[in-house]
Amino acid sequence: MLSEDSFCDTPCIFTDVLRDIDTGLIILDTIGKKVFFKNAHAVKILEPLKAAQDYEGLSALLCNDLDPLQQPGRTRSRQTIIHYEHRVLGYTVYRIPEDKRHISIFIQDITDRHRLAAIDEATEMMNNIGCLFSGIRHEIGNPLNSIKMALAVLHSNITKYSPEEIDVYFNRISGELVKMETLLKSLKNFSMFETPRTSDIDLAMFFDNLMQLLGADIRAKKVEIQIDIAPEAKRIMVDPRALQHVTMNLFANAVDAMAETPNPRLLVRSQSRGNVILLSITDNGCGMSEELSRDVFKPFFTTKAHGTGLGLVISKKMLTQMHCGIELVSEKGIGTTFHLTLPKSATKIQRGEA
Repeated sequence: MLSEDSFCDTPCIFTDVLRDIDTGLIILDTIGKKVFFKNAHAVKILEPLKAAQDYEGLSALLCNDLDPLQQPGRTRSRQTIIHYEHRVLGYTVYRIPEDKRHISIFIQDITDRHRLAAIDEATEMMNNIGCLFSGIRHEIGNPLNSIKMALAVLHSNITKYSPEEIDVYFNRISGELVKMETLLKSLKNFSMFETPRTSDIDLAMFFDNLMQLLGADIRAKKVEIQIDIAPEAKRIMVDPRALQHVTMNLFANAVDAMAETPNPRLLVRSQSRGNVILLSITDNGCGMSEELSRDVFKPFFTTKAHGTGLGLVISKKMLTQMHCGIELVSEKGIGTTFHLTLPKSATKIQRGEA
């Protein structure tokens, strides 16, 4: 391994900067199987990780990020988080396209940032829980009050009303009970898939199977479906049950949004984006204004007459548990696109396809 002094002797005007920056920098020689350079900050950060002091230890630590960089076109990994004792490290691996010998690793101690992010996440969670319980009180309280009023009227007039009039009140009670039952079924999904069982999934096969379930119903509503799964963007690591739940919810929303569209069209497309696959679900329905788009992931927010406002909230929760993301792009009168970011599978099959 070259020392910092040796590295400084090389004709590189950035040596002093690289040596003194407050980000750890490690350069590995993958052909010579040695550590080419470590700056002082990297040494300080890695000191508690005794197994990561030499080339073999670092290679073992970074193997999941090093292997994908051997694929054509790959120049960097996503940031990886390491927890040890009470500290949190984050690192990213880079490869210069023209240099097949060296790999660069930038590593930082992100403990404080991680704690602040955890506090923000906890605060947002508490706000959502507060909003959730407020919504539950409202969504259950209204039908419950309606049932109580109907029963009170029936109790006072049961001997006076005709069978037809009594049926009106019982039908009202039954309708309110159905509303409460629908809400409780939606809330049940909050506890589903708490521990995702991720596995290697082929998106092309996933949508083939999904269309066998939903295709006939969607086409019966005169919706044209186009599914374009790119060969290099089809293998992902997710819980197939959770992804099916999310996709079915997005399809249902899209079909509802296209109810008044003359030529409804639903497009599903996948693209490779570094270590993730971008799955886009696009409709040409009514779309949403910017104001509505900001509220769609809030509990109990809905534009549907009989919606619970929990579908997208539950979908976002499931995706987050699988380290996936979801974003919305919508324009009123044009249509809506949901972008899902899904982690790529690291299987040998994918490496052969890349």
